[in-house]
Amino acid sequence: MIGKLLLAGFSTVFGLLLLESGLRLAGYQAIYDVYSKPSIFWEYEPLLGWAHTPDSQGIYVGPRPWPIEFSAAIQINSQGLRGPEIEALPAEGLRVLLQGDSMVAAFEVDYEDTFGALLEDSLTEELGVPVQVVNAGVRGYGTDQSYLYFNERGHLLRPDLVIQYHSENDPRNNITVHRMRRPFSKAAFALRDGELKLEGAPVPSYPMCSAYRMNSAFEVERISTLTRELVCRFQIALADRSALFTLLALRLTEQRSLLNLLYRLGSPDKEELIADDPESAGVGYETRLTAAVLSAFHESVRESGSRFLLILPASGEPIREAVAREGVETLTLGALGEVAGDRDLKFKNDSHFNEAGHRALAARLKPHAVQILREQQEAKRASRASDPPRRR
Repeated sequence: MIGKLLLAGFSTVFGLLLLESGLRLAGYQAIYDVYSKPSIFWEYEPLLGWAHTPDSQGIYVGPRPWPIEFSAAIQINSQGLRGPEIEALPAEGLRVLLQGDSMVAAFEVDYEDTFGALLEDSLTEELGVPVQVVNAGVRGYGTDQSYLYFNERGHLLRPDLVIQYHSENDPRNNITVHRMRRPFSKAAFALRDGELKLEGAPVPSYPMCSAYRMNSAFEVERISTLTRELVCRFQIALADRSALFTLLALRLTEQRSLLNLLYRLGSPDKEELIADDPESAGVGYETRLTAAVLSAFHESVRESGSRFLLILPASGEPIREAVAREGVETLTLGALGEVAGDRDLKFKNDSHFNEAGHRALAARLKPHAVQILREQQEAKRASRASDPPRRR
């Protein structure tokens, strides 16, 4: 019986190897030879966990494993930011700093089609002075990483306006220490008696196929099981090396529920990613933590002499209510389709904005940015007028 089982196993493996070789000869490739890895352009950063590799460039292709919908040219400048080099501003110029995650980095479209680039052109035309819009978005960032980036580097750019894009997954990212299938981890804030304390910096290394979070008891806990970690390793090995896996994944795109089920076999359940907090009175710890980080972010920006604007999705009402008491200016996007006259603002199999979505977002942001920048202009003029004349 053992001999028969061994023979059957050997025959199966041999048959799969032959099929894999045949597919390779036919031109099929491993999935990450076709699509871009989520961590493209990342490098380790001891405080932030990861950041863009300065002076890097390439093509971002996706969304995997669905039919390719975007193939965008990406260029990272010498400061590790997407877009051109940051030039010195003339005395009357203004600068806007965009921060957030992949919704801001916008690797799915060419740079000139991003809402930041579009906003830069329209603000320059409207205000009649040079306006720079700097894109400091990084894929996968939580609110905590945006806040840390501003304190460490962003404030050195002396922006007149900081716009933070809040994504629906930010509260979950803010309690995440390591996410399954990510090459890098991150630090996380603990909210102790209303005070923020950063835990886990410099950021250590965790196994690729593991998941850790900061729980409401301010402890880093492992939430991935041995079974899920083994499945994750198997999935990564196939994605990195197998053309047969690519073929099967592409065929499964018509069975979305089955494809999602197979993916979840190697990931923690959604419920395990949320921090339990029985004393929260209906507001989860991750929401209270996010509100505290945003309030501290707002205060840091204000102390630098800049203005802070928080962009929220329609589902961000709990966050808006939590930060409103701290005087944080917010803008809820709502139905962007009303601005664009087009409801198809995102890619079919991806949650990110397409070109039409970026145009709608730029149009939605413009009047608010214009108002704030005009107020900043007036404050600058008043400051210059009150300065004592220099002695000759």
